[in-house]
Amino acid sequence: MKGYRMLFVFFMLSFYCFGAGIMDSFAIYHEWLFVGNAEFATLHQEASIRIVSLYVLPLVICTICTVLLFWYRPTLLPKSLVWMAFACELVIWLSSAFIQIPIQFQLDKGKDMELLNKLIDTDWIRVFAFFIFIGIVIKMIIQVCRPIVRTAK
Repeated sequence: MKGYRMLFVFFMLSFYCFGAGIMDSFAIYHEWLFVGNAEFATLHQEASIRIVSLYVLPLVICTICTVLLFWYRPTLLPKSLVWMAFACELVIWLSSAFIQIPIQFQLDKGKDMELLNKLIDTDWIRVFAFFIFIGIVIKMIIQVCRPIVRTAK
């Protein structure tokens, strides 16, 4: 049963982070377009605090779990799938660090429609990476569960 606990935690965090990330991209960012200028900075700063605790921290833990899967994974799970998942997470983190977060810091000062539109437009990098990531996670689940299902028949 080597690595199954780690894999279970990874699966749960993967789906949670996927849902939180997609919600952030499609619900939160777009709502900011309709917030008044006077309220925007306060709303943005408060939302950012919650995003860190409810999305960024779980994503950090998920990424740590992915790295640990290189050493602690079931034998049924090929290392190549772990590499692919990690590559997607790396794209998400790099896009966040070099594109999204600098825009977010500028938005802390106040509403700027050009920056908001740039944030939304460039977020597609993370969205695509997240969809590929969750597809890989589903492939991992199938890879690990297929022999178990066959044995149960």
